[in-house]
Parts: sequence; structure tokens; C-alpha cells
Amino acid sequence: MILVNLLPSFAKIGGDKLITLILKAINERFYSTDLIYNFETKQPTTRLTLLLPGKGCSWALGKSGGCTMCGFSQSVREIGKKFTDRNLLSLYETAEIATRKQKPKILTIYNAGSFINNTEISSNVQMAICQKVEKHPTIEILLIETRAEFVTEEKIKTLKKSLGKKNLIVALGLEAQDDKIRNIYINKGLTKKTFEKAVKIIRESGAKPFAYVFIKPIFLTEKQAIEEAIKTAKYAFDCGTEEIAFESAFVQPGTLMEKLYKQKKFTPPWLWSIIEVIKKTRDLGNVRIGGFEDEPPPIAIPSNCPKCSENIKKALQRYRENNDIDELSGLNCFCKEKWKKAIKL
Repeated sequence: MILVNLLPSFAKIGGDKLITLILKAINERFYSTDLIYNFETKQPTTRLTLLLPGKGCSWALGKSGGCTMCGFSQSVREIGKKFTDRNLLSLYETAEIATRKQKPKILTIYNAGSFINNTEISSNVQMAICQKVEKHPTIEILLIETRAEFVTEEKIKTLKKSLGKKNLIVALGLEAQDDKIRNIYINKGLTKKTFEKAVKIIRESGAKPFAYVFIKPIFLTEKQAIEEAIKTAKYAFDCGTEEIAFESAFVQPGTLMEKLYKQKKFTPPWLWSIIEVIKKTRDLGNVRIGGFEDEPPPIAIPSNCPKCSENIKKALQRYRENNDIDELSGLNCFCKEKWKKAIKL
């Protein structure tokens, strides 16, 4: 993943100097590769993840103030203003060159907003990246993110055509199926009608719809958070979503979630809760679990007790790679009883 504190130095310069600095900074990880499970091949697959500093999430930059748990867009907002289309393409090209030996088959692009919103990432950059992916010797899947309201038949079909035979996955932030939780507690600004329409367009345009489901928004108890995540997963699959990723709450600076956390009115979910959600939903369809790190670095992440947290997180990482539920079976610790009492409260 890009280190956001590295990007301002990129943004101050341009042309050949920018490219030279980027090339020298390869070891600074402004991209990353890892292993994730490929539901098509049913094998662990190398993924290349790239963060493009666009102009920032339009929802966060408007009067809404953005989602209550998201601190990322604020970091990118000022940086993105200084990046040209050529700069963004240089980032992609550098990551592509630097990861040839790893032979990634999946490319995931994060831009702290909506990739297909032309005011955040220009249509020229969108098209150019798709064309480069189409020619890439190993990448088979491109995953992009967007708010549902930016999904149009014309946009998805245009990108899909540019990718040729490569697959396009369009990830939508659903977060919660309950309207109050989604639009008041999370401040998502999304109706079910808009989400359902976007899923339909994506499917009919030859791409694959993907949804993010949030585990433990603010103002929910541990039990309520588990129940809502399970209901949301079911709703997403019922709408035609082909894949979901659970994103567990972690506390980022500058968010309402941080304020409540410091007031001892919120804590990230137990790792036991995350495992419970996975076990109750994995038979519904293709289910992933996201990581617990981002930029800016969170000040609190999901955990159990100090004795078992690291082992449980390692088990979750193995599950991300091989989708084997046995990785999450048989795990135990004395704190599990404390968790059971917590979800009964």
C-alpha cells in the first residue's frame, strides 16, 4: 500500500524527476503484493494493490463530511490536487514494472473514493489503465471501487470493452442493510434502490458486482454488530452481488469513531465476532475478510486478549489466502467466555 506521507514529496515535482523519485522509492511500498484466494481458480493468487491519489472522495469533500469511520480521504485530498494524469499513470507503470517477477493475476486499485467518478480520477486515466491492464501479461482481474451512484451502463461497458478478455470487478460500499445504521450511524448517503440498480447494471454490463459489508458501526453493541453484518451479507447476495468483503471497524484519526473511542463509547469488534460472522455467512456466497491496517494508521484495531490476538489474526490471514474454514475452527482461549458474555449483554 502507498505510504501517504511519501506522496506529498511526489506531488511537489513533475515530469522525469517525479518518475525518478518514484523509481527510487520502490522499497517504500507505494504499492503492495500479497496472496488472496481466487474464487474462480480456487487457489491462492498474487494480488497487486495500488493506491492512486485522486482528488478525494466526493462524498467526504461535500457538505456531508463523509462516512463516520473513514479517515483516508482527508489524507488524500490535498495531495491529489497536485497530481496530474501523467503522474497517476507513472505510479501505475512503476508498480507494474516493479512487480513483474511476482506475476500478479489480480490488480486492485484504491483511490480513496470512486474510480469511475471523472472528477476524482479523469476518464483518460481510467481508460489508459484499463488499456494497460488489457496488455499486461499476467493480470486477469481488475478490481475498482466506486460509490453506487456513479455506476452507469455506459461507464461499465466502456471500461469492460477496454479490458478486452480481462475481468472487471466493481466494488460498492454497502456497509449495512439497515437504513438507519447505513445512513445515520455510518452516514453513507446511499439508498437500497441505488445499490440494487448499480448491482443490476454491473451484472448486465458484463462485470462482476462486489460489496463491502461493515462489521461494527458506531452505536451498535457487539451482538447487534454481528447480527447486522450477517443480515447485510444475505441482502447483498440476494441483490445479485457475486462477492462480498467484510471490513471490520478500526479507529482512524479525525473521525467520529475516534471521538467516541476516546470517550470510551466505542471499541472495535472482537476477533471472535469476526470469525462468527464469517462462519454464519460463508455458505451464502463468496466471502472475504479485509485487513485491519490502512492509511492513516489506525489507533485501535479488532482484537481479543493479548494472549490469543496474534494467533487469531494469523489464522484470519491464512483464511484470506486459502478460504479454508478449518483455519478458523478449533480456536480457543479463556477470553472467549468473556466475549460470549459480552454479546449477551
